[in-house]
Amino acid sequence: MPLQVLNPTANRLLACLPERDLQSLLPHFEVVSLAHGDHVIVPGVPIQHIYFPLNALLSLVTTMEDGSSVESGVIGREGMSGIPVLLSAEQTTMPTFTQVPGEALKIKSEIIKEAYDRRGALHTLLNRYMHTVVVLGSYSTACNALHKIEQRMARWLLLSSDGVGADEFDLTHEFLAVMLGVRRASVSETAAALRHDGLIDYTRGHIKITDRGGLEAASCECYGKFKDEYERLFGG
Repeated sequence: MPLQVLNPTANRLLACLPERDLQSLLPHFEVVSLAHGDHVIVPGVPIQHIYFPLNALLSLVTTMEDGSSVESGVIGREGMSGIPVLLSAEQTTMPTFTQVPGEALKIKSEIIKEAYDRRGALHTLLNRYMHTVVVLGSYSTACNALHKIEQRMARWLLLSSDGVGADEFDLTHEFLAVMLGVRRASVSETAAALRHDGLIDYTRGHIKITDRGGLEAASCECYGKFKDEYERLFGG
């Protein structure tokens, strides 16, 4: 798909690159459509491509030996996949797959790694992004241990909305259960309570945030802390 079809700067990282740096990367990008469940990183397999989502949402999952899994993070238009490449790790134990279908920019890993190693604007930008990933992981760990499920669900719905750049998106209760590390029945009960309060609406895996301010108020401080840090580094 030609780059003209979608604006590369729909991805917030790319939007922060100086024009000269962005133009040097554009010929190497390919716009791809990602379907639900498409893997962009397979555990134990060298990472060949990096993806910059434009309106898709990628999911990182940690799976235990007994088959249980929990969400480790999400990657939307504010980020990119393939951090192990930047850290010269080449591969990882965690899968990354598409949770919300959409478009992304795909580029060979070695091209980004070479540009990153030149220690220019891209190097600084991606270092800042990796910092926000650490911040999000830290807050997620604390949040899962300390906060109520209603607060945690509100936080994840807001993060998902930010990731796709829309207040409506497809997100199943099964996925929310993995995100929150709870039973699906608990997700259904919590979603029903949020809908009763007029904060969201949903039908068969389609979520609509109907009162964003109210949902932010229902969330814990973790969402606001992370968002403030991201905006500090990358602007509004």
